[in-house]
Amino acid sequence: MKCQHCGINFDDSERECPICGARAGSKGRLGAEPKRVIRARGTAPERESRVEYQSAKARPAGRRARTSAKPIQENRKKNNGRVIIVVIIIFVLVNLLPSIISVVSEVWDNFTYSFDSLTGSSDAYTDTYDDDLVYVPGEDYSYDPDNYRFVRADLQTLTGGRAAAELADGSTLELEVEPGEMGDYVLTVQDGTGTYTENGYTWCSYNYPEELSYDENFPPDQYDCFTLSLSAEAYFYSDGSAVPERYALDEYGERWFLLYYASESGVVVLEDLNGSPLFEADEYVALATLENG
Repeated sequence: MKCQHCGINFDDSERECPICGARAGSKGRLGAEPKRVIRARGTAPERESRVEYQSAKARPAGRRARTSAKPIQENRKKNNGRVIIVVIIIFVLVNLLPSIISVVSEVWDNFTYSFDSLTGSSDAYTDTYDDDLVYVPGEDYSYDPDNYRFVRADLQTLTGGRAAAELADGSTLELEVEPGEMGDYVLTVQDGTGTYTENGYTWCSYNYPEELSYDENFPPDQYDCFTLSLSAEAYFYSDGSAVPERYALDEYGERWFLLYYASESGVVVLEDLNGSPLFEADEYVALATLENG
């Protein structure tokens, strides 16, 4: 027989358990049916499960969300950084792009010019220059705007090499020119106080009557009109004295005139285009040819 109290086996003839003293046949804890745990709907689970349940329930909802909030903030910072970089790049390009294009264009022009010089090939400027006409006194030149041709002039042909004029304020002006379409010149002005001397090279181009460069005092049926430039390379006043404002050059170191030439009489008249006081009160200055010597 098995004791229902302590669980040992003993002889069926014995009335009591030799170990615990319980009466034979009496019911004990080992013989009882296990109690059923009836749990109301919605109640907490058993102890072990209850701990997990309570710990999960007690955990704040904000902490669970915080794990996903951090990566979102980091991504947002990264995106902000990229936006700033893009804005800086756009700003730099907008402000520096014109300068970059200008530098690249200049480098390319220099390269092509050097390449053409080495290979002997001609460019558009050379073609245009070679297509220019050379002015001959008394010859007519037709104006064609669709096929424009420059008419270059030798200043010495117009002035005779040495020409002079007396101005209204008593100053005397002399212009000496070497032969050639860009011949050298020497300009001398004596103003009663000192002497101004200037030298450089010339450039002279014929103006078609249709270009409306002519002054009404010098009609195209009597005069040919030219644009004249004197490009100064050196100048001084009375052996190193300060140069008066009267002889100031433009920002490029040049003087520009309209020159009217009457081929029949050989009269040459200059009109200053710089607006400088070189001629003082004179609006036009007539040059008289001097004998070379």
